[in-house]
Amino acid sequence: MVSVCALSSCIKEATPTSIATQPQVTLETMVRGIPAALVQVGSAGYASQGQAWDFGLPAIHIATESMTGDLVVTGNTGYDWFAQFGTNTALGSEYAVCTLTWDTYYRWIMMANDVIRLISGTDVSELSATEQAYLGFAYTYRAMFYLDLVRLYEPKPVTGVDGYTVPESILGLGVPVVLPETTEAQAKNNPRAKVDDIYNNVIIPDLDRAEELLASYNAPDKYTVSLAYVYGLKARVYLERGTSFADAGDASSSADAFAQAADYARRAINTSRCTPLTQSQWEDPVNGFNSAASNNSWIWALAIPSESVSNLFNFTAHMSTENSWSAYGYDVGRAINRNLYNSININDFRKHSWLDPDRAFYDYQSCRPDGDTYFANSLSDYANIKFRPAQGNYVESNVGGAADHCCMRVEEMYFIEAEAAAHANLQEGIRLLNTFMNSYRMTNGAEYDCSVRSTSLESFTNELMLQKRIEFWGEGIVMFDMKRLNISTRRGYVGTNAPASYRLNTDGRAPWWNFVISRGEVQNNPAVANQNNPDPSDCVDPWQG
Repeated sequence: MVSVCALSSCIKEATPTSIATQPQVTLETMVRGIPAALVQVGSAGYASQGQAWDFGLPAIHIATESMTGDLVVTGNTGYDWFAQFGTNTALGSEYAVCTLTWDTYYRWIMMANDVIRLISGTDVSELSATEQAYLGFAYTYRAMFYLDLVRLYEPKPVTGVDGYTVPESILGLGVPVVLPETTEAQAKNNPRAKVDDIYNNVIIPDLDRAEELLASYNAPDKYTVSLAYVYGLKARVYLERGTSFADAGDASSSADAFAQAADYARRAINTSRCTPLTQSQWEDPVNGFNSAASNNSWIWALAIPSESVSNLFNFTAHMSTENSWSAYGYDVGRAINRNLYNSININDFRKHSWLDPDRAFYDYQSCRPDGDTYFANSLSDYANIKFRPAQGNYVESNVGGAADHCCMRVEEMYFIEAEAAAHANLQEGIRLLNTFMNSYRMTNGAEYDCSVRSTSLESFTNELMLQKRIEFWGEGIVMFDMKRLNISTRRGYVGTNAPASYRLNTDGRAPWWNFVISRGEVQNNPAVANQNNPDPSDCVDPWQG
């Protein structure tokens, strides 16, 4: 059995190139510290300088959403702390925003490695049930972190953008791999590993180990890693692999990966026993998208304690338009792209998440007593009311900002299952998407049928992605899919509701989805100096009309 006293020896710091000494802490503290770190203000080291984008994974989700084109700013752009991501400016290695993803993910990997280092050397049969669960958590976290890093940094080809070309020499590269046994000398000469190697040697083995360790573990709440979450991550992994193999012309491997994606998505659905959000849960003005306990949809979430909430450094301050403590919410006015809104069926209750130009379109509910006049007079058309202040408290930042943050809900598994199944049988994919929409999203007896728009696998995938973009707007999910599937982004068109500097259009994937390695890593780890992704900043001119 492993001692509860943790290591007092050297451990890896946030970036792959540094070493630090950590005082003794308990194993439980180490494990619980990982999800706490995911929502920690100052994770990238810039919160003390007033950079209000520095608050961990929820901030990363806002950043990736800002890069899709589906999210637009309708108010004061000067208050948009995520403008660099939304306008593709200052995203090169010398800018601080690069640390938001690079430094934070490697800091979290270090924490997972510490737990694995402490426990993994012991025979599993000698570990207590609790220790086995902790080890399973650590492997799950590490797989999640590397999966996100690979999807962010793998340089996918971009076409049709003058001045931006991905060098052939870096195609297929992921990120440097840091494991518990990595020495300081190795970390300072650690080139980017191949994407295939990271999946085959780290991500998939970690999830296999987690699956075995958590096979009989019952998570007590939605804030604790569960077997269903492991299955959900595997579904994401194999969906990504299936597309990559297909792009490479490897039909056999692609078919096998898509089959596994569908299988693990269904396992996540069945094991979690979760059910999609109902209309009342989705539109709840008090608990809408802010409470893991208020629904049976969320598979895994992060809790943000009220005592750690800063008035600006939290997801709600930036994404909720009803709070009154932060101008970033209502004055910036994060809204849906007008064209995307107009594509939503009038009988689909998800359309109620954004304010129609005709406020009489729906009886919108607000946590504010002045909701009707506030929506009519203070918010722009298409502004979102999807993300509500915690407990409906729009006045006190330490209460309203302490919203649970969803990292996976069961609806994603339905979409993965349908997309993956369609690669083997298009009609089965159509059936699954139709069943989901008609069972969980359509109202007034209306029927959804995508058959006419799904005459080929490509057209079906486009339709599925349209519904997925609507479903997960603002949640940090769809940029990965858009990059994977080479989907265009378009904010510039006649009648757009996006500000001039945000009106970026691409034919196919956007250059800024290939994230750039931070300057600190380039300086400390010369092995990546000639392997960095090209700086995408300002490579696409805003649409002028």
